[in-house]
Amino acid sequence: MVLALAGKSPPQLGNLSKLNYLDIGFPTSSVDNLLWLSQLSSLAYLDMSWGWNLSSASDWLESLNMLASLEELKLVCTDLPSTNLNSLSQSNFKVLSKIDLSLNNLNSTFPYWLTNVQTVAYIDLSYCGLYGSIPEAIGNLSALRELSLSTNSLEGTIPISIGRLCELQHLDLSKNNLAGDIDNFGKAMDACMKELFSINLGTNNLSGSIPRWLGSFRKLSSVDLSNNSLTGHVPSNINQLTNLIHLDISSNFLQGVLSEEHLANLSILSTLSMSSNSLRISVGTNWVPPFQLIELQLYSCPLESQFPQWLQTQTSIWSLDLHNTGTKGPLPSWIWTSLTSLVSLDLSNNQITGKLPASLEHRSLEVLDLSNNSFSGSLPSSLGSNNLHFVFLSNNHLNGSIPMYFCDMEFLSTMDLSNNSFSGELPNQWNNDLEGGIPSSIGSLTSLSSLRLSRNKLSGVLPDSLSSCNSLILIDLGENHFEGPIPSWIGDALQILMILRLRSNQFSGNIPAGLSQLLGLQVLDLASNKLSGHVPQSIGNFTFMASQNGTSYYYYSVYVTIKGEERLYSRILDLMKSIDLSDNDLTGEIPVEIGALVGLKNLNMSRNLLHGHIPDTLGSMGSLESLDLSWNQLSGAIPQSMTSLHLLSHLNMSYNNLSGKIPVGSQLQTLGDEDPYIYAGNSYLCSALSNYSCSAHNQCPIDYEEDMYDHDVLLYVFSGLGFGLGFAAVWWLLIFNKGIHKWYFLSIDSMFEKSCDWMMVLKVKVREIGITSVEPAKTTGQKRR
Repeated sequence: MVLALAGKSPPQLGNLSKLNYLDIGFPTSSVDNLLWLSQLSSLAYLDMSWGWNLSSASDWLESLNMLASLEELKLVCTDLPSTNLNSLSQSNFKVLSKIDLSLNNLNSTFPYWLTNVQTVAYIDLSYCGLYGSIPEAIGNLSALRELSLSTNSLEGTIPISIGRLCELQHLDLSKNNLAGDIDNFGKAMDACMKELFSINLGTNNLSGSIPRWLGSFRKLSSVDLSNNSLTGHVPSNINQLTNLIHLDISSNFLQGVLSEEHLANLSILSTLSMSSNSLRISVGTNWVPPFQLIELQLYSCPLESQFPQWLQTQTSIWSLDLHNTGTKGPLPSWIWTSLTSLVSLDLSNNQITGKLPASLEHRSLEVLDLSNNSFSGSLPSSLGSNNLHFVFLSNNHLNGSIPMYFCDMEFLSTMDLSNNSFSGELPNQWNNDLEGGIPSSIGSLTSLSSLRLSRNKLSGVLPDSLSSCNSLILIDLGENHFEGPIPSWIGDALQILMILRLRSNQFSGNIPAGLSQLLGLQVLDLASNKLSGHVPQSIGNFTFMASQNGTSYYYYSVYVTIKGEERLYSRILDLMKSIDLSDNDLTGEIPVEIGALVGLKNLNMSRNLLHGHIPDTLGSMGSLESLDLSWNQLSGAIPQSMTSLHLLSHLNMSYNNLSGKIPVGSQLQTLGDEDPYIYAGNSYLCSALSNYSCSAHNQCPIDYEEDMYDHDVLLYVFSGLGFGLGFAAVWWLLIFNKGIHKWYFLSIDSMFEKSCDWMMVLKVKVREIGITSVEPAKTTGQKRR
C-alpha cells in the first residue's frame, strides 16, 4: 500500500493486520506515537521517510521491535527523538535485511543487537549522532553488502573483523574520529573481500601510508582516503584498479609523484583529487592520458611552473581547480578554446601573467576564480556565459571599465573585482543616473549573496534599493568615500548578513540600533568613519557572536584588522568574530550588554571619546584574543573580572584616565610585562611593573576624574593670581625707575639683532639637511584625521 498523507497519521491503519507493504514516505505529517504500527504483524516493508515528524514518538523502537516479519525499514530524516538504540532487552528482528535510519540525531552508541541479525544486508546509520566504537561483532554479519556509518562521532580503530564481510560491496566510514594505521585494517580486508567496489574512509584520523593491498581490489570504482594523516608515496600498483572512476587522496601528507605508470590503465577515471599534498603529476610533454576527466582537483600541490600540457586533451572536464599550485607565466590559449565544457575554473593564488582573451567561449561556466594573480589589461568583451554565479578577479592588474554584461547575469551572486585599477563608472544598465555611487537598481539582483566594492573611489549614500538584495551574506564597501548615515533598514531587510565592512569611509550619525537584528553577524567593521552618539545597548544581541560555535561558510573571505594588523580571513573565516568601531567620534559609556558576546575574538573601540568605567561584564568575554580601548577618556580601575580573559594575546588600554592597580597574576599583567606601552598615558594607573609602580608617595586615587577636577581648579586660581602680580610688578619698575627703563629697551634692541642673525644661520642649515615636519601626536580628548 502506497499512501499520500497530510496532517496526523490515522491510527486506523493499525487495523490492517494482513498488510505487508506500507510506503507512506514524502508526506507532510506528524505522529504522536507508533503504537498502531505494532498491530501490523504481517508487515514486511515500511517506509516513512522524508517529511514525517516523529519527534514525539518516543516509543518508536519498541513498536517496531514487535514487527517480527519486518524485512525492510526506512525512516530517513523523520526527526526521531534521541534514543538509546541498545535499550532493547531482546531483539525480535529475525528477518531484517535492510535498515536505514540516516539523518536522525539519535545520540546513541551503535546498536549491538543489530550484529546478531544474520539476514541484514544493508545498514545506513549515517548522520545519526552515533558515538563510541564500532563493535568487533560487526564481522558476524556475513550477508552484509552495504555499510554506511558516515558523519557520526565514532572513534577508536576500524575493527579488523570487517575483513570477514566477504560480500561487502560498499563501505563508508567517512567523517568520524576513527584512528589507527590504515595498513593494519587493509591486511584483514585482503582475505576475502573481492566484491568491494566502493570504499570511503575520508575525514578521519587514520595514519600510515597508502597500502599496496588497495591494488588487489580489482572491482573498486571509488576510493576516498582524503582528510587523514597518511604519509609516504602512492603505490604504483594502483594502476591495477582498471574499474576506478573516482580517486580522492587530498588533504594528507603524501609525497612523491604520480607518474604515467600510476595512471596508465585507469581508462575510465573521471574524478581525480590529490590536493593539499606534496604530490605532483610527472609525465612526459607529449603524454596523452587514457582517461577523460570530469573533475580535477590539484590545489596546493606543487606543479611544474608551466601549465600542464596534457590537460589540453581533457575536453570533457567540468571542474578544474589549480589554485595555489605555483603556476607561473601566461596561460596557454587552448585553455580558453579547448576546455569549453568547464562549469568551474579556479586558478587563483598563482603567479599567472598576461592578458585575458578578447572573449570566453565557456557557455556553461558558473564559477570563475582568477584572483590573486598578475593578469593585466581589460576584461573580455564577453565571458561567454550568463549562468555565472561567482566571479572572482580581485588582486590583479586589470584596468579599463567594468563591462555592462554583468548586468545581464541574473544568477550572479558574488562578484569580487577589488584591488585592480578599474576606472570609470559602474555600469549604468541597472537603470540609474548616479555618478560614482552604487546604482539604485542594484536592487534587481535579488540573488546577490556577496557585494565587494572595497578600495575604490565610490561615493554618495547607500541606495535604499539595496534593501531588496535580501540574500546578501557579505557586504564590503570599505576604503571608499561613501557618506551619510548607515541605513537603519540593514537590520530589517538583510537578516542573513554575516559580514558588514564599511570601514574607512565618511559615514556619519549614530550606529543604528537595528543592526542587532542581524543575529548571524560575525564581522562588524565600522572603523575610521565619522560616527557619533552612543554605542547602542543592543550590541549585546548579536546571537552568533554570543555563541562559541562556528559556521559552515568557507567560500567568503574578508580583511579584518586585528592585533594592529590587517589580515585576510578566507577558509578559516568561520573562526573569526570581530567588532571594530575604532577611530570615530563615539561618546558615552561602553554598554554593559557587550559582555554577552562570549564568542567575540576581536574588540576594538579605540580612538573615540568614550568615558566612564570599563564594565565588569567585559570579563565574561572569554574568547577575546584582541582588545583595544586606547585613546579614549575611560576612567576608574581595570575590572578584576578581566583576569578571566586567558586567551588575550593583544591588549591596548593606553591614553585614557584609568587609575588603580592593574590586576595581579593575570594575563593583563603578563602582557604589560612584555609591552609596558599598553598602559601608557594613564598617570594614575599602577602595578608591580617598574614603569607604573605603586609607591607610597604615588597612591592610586579612587576617583581620578574628581581628583583631577579639584587639582585643575586650584591650578587655574593660583596660576592666574601669580601671573597678575608678576605682570603688575614688571610694569611698575619700567614706569617709575628710569635706569631700569633705559636698560630694558637697549636689551630688547640687542636681542632683536641677535635673533635676526640666528634666523639667517638656521635658514642655511635647514636647506642643507632638509628638515621635515612631523605631525604632533594625538592628545587625550582630541581626534586626528
